[in-house]
Amino acid sequence: MNNYVIPNLVKACEIMKILVDRPEGILAAEVESLTQIPRTTAFRILKTLCSEGIAEKRGTLFFAGPGLIEIGLNSLRSLEIRSLSIPFLSELAAKTHFTAHLAIPSGWQSLILEVHDSPNPVRVASRSGATVPLYCSSTGKVFLAYRHAHELEEYFSATSPQKLTGKTIVTLPEMQKEVERVRTNGFAIDDHEYNDAIWCLAAPVRDSAGQVVAAVGVTGPATQADGQKKTDICTHVKKAAKELSAKLGYIA
Repeated sequence: MNNYVIPNLVKACEIMKILVDRPEGILAAEVESLTQIPRTTAFRILKTLCSEGIAEKRGTLFFAGPGLIEIGLNSLRSLEIRSLSIPFLSELAAKTHFTAHLAIPSGWQSLILEVHDSPNPVRVASRSGATVPLYCSSTGKVFLAYRHAHELEEYFSATSPQKLTGKTIVTLPEMQKEVERVRTNGFAIDDHEYNDAIWCLAAPVRDSAGQVVAAVGVTGPATQADGQKKTDICTHVKKAAKELSAKLGYIA
């Protein structure tokens, strides 16, 4: 087995797959038989999964828990959002001449899910699968403002933001003010905060329940973002985010 693979984690994944395949429930002894995982180990894994909401026990049977179902639904939703975003990102890149991207929250990070490069020969590269901190990225600030506004103190305590440029926001009072600006304006800006040479703007994407589930943003060289250009970009980004939200069933 690969030295970097954790055996018990592999076993837990195996058990989770079985739980999903057995909606009628399964006995611990059956799990042991199907996986050939030692009884004590299988039981401890099942108890751990139950404690985390990934599995649940009803009588003598174990079932997939709400946590596992939520993970699956979120994965499907991410795939749906990514697919639906493609035409909007393509149009956004063409109109703004900046690289357009879609991001989703991933713990205390912003995960880039889809990217459409700027048509300009001079562009800022973003790549699908990359993660950026919440405190110094435009998409990250969207998530801080709309998903973690009441958890800012916890966020700063857990992550200890560091100065990346002279404009990076690294104090709780400053971020509280920034979050209020984002919620008031309906968009967030990375104003040379992640990199001195880069400027970004993002707007929230909502689902049918009105929850912010993603952010549409653009990234480009700071030298190409003058006053009027920034105003035009803001208009285009907010429009793309609003139209993608409508595709997800959100009615403003």
